[in-house]
Amino acid sequence: MKNKIHYYLRFVLAYTHDEIKGIIVLFGMMGIYVCYYIGSEYYKKEQERLEFNPEVWEANYQEIRPKSVGRESGGKESGGFKSGGRGKGWVDYGSYKSGGKESGGFKSGGHRRQAAIDINTADSAAWVALNGIGPGFAKRIITYREKLGGFYQVDQLKEVYGLDSIWVKENKAILKVGAGVYRFLKINQVEWKDFRHPYLPYGQSKVVLAFRKQHGPLKDFETLQQIQLLDQVAWRRLKPYLSFVVLDNK
Repeated sequence: MKNKIHYYLRFVLAYTHDEIKGIIVLFGMMGIYVCYYIGSEYYKKEQERLEFNPEVWEANYQEIRPKSVGRESGGKESGGFKSGGRGKGWVDYGSYKSGGKESGGFKSGGHRRQAAIDINTADSAAWVALNGIGPGFAKRIITYREKLGGFYQVDQLKEVYGLDSIWVKENKAILKVGAGVYRFLKINQVEWKDFRHPYLPYGQSKVVLAFRKQHGPLKDFETLQQIQLLDQVAWRRLKPYLSFVVLDNK
């Protein structure tokens, strides 16, 4: 089969050897792209399955469901309930239960009051207990927190991939930073292989290490700002994570 295809391309369509190789590479790249697309779609579906939160679904349903409208014995409407009892087709959405327990953490009188959490120490279970956070998001938050070395403000949660900034704004009252950053970038001690941080652009560490090698330890952030070729915006963002402690060579 392979020889027939090669013969057809080479002698019938008059393709050169280089052109045939190019076609093979092109089809190979197309195959890789198809595999990547299928894998990406599968991953998205798995994430949606993991992040499905019945509490949020129930809350959204309560907001958009059509309200039942009944009539009082006198002919006036009264919010979907008859004054003399429950009419035909009446549904008690407010006291929806499942297995004897109130569903989704919502009482018929309003939302469940949630306790504040420390976003720098909360484990996966604490995150999942919040409305709108499933196991997938909990894992992303904790992973990103570890890469940063801790959050110094609540708004950093907006940087977590897929996490809605509206959710952060609505839940800001119960999100606390606690002690804040717990792992610092020791700028006067760290070597090239450890000079890594999500906020640090590639190549910026080389500039600082070259300056440190030539001029010695950096005293403070103001000294750092005097270095030429630095991305000042990136370093100001990184400032809460910097430590200027000098290594004690005893």
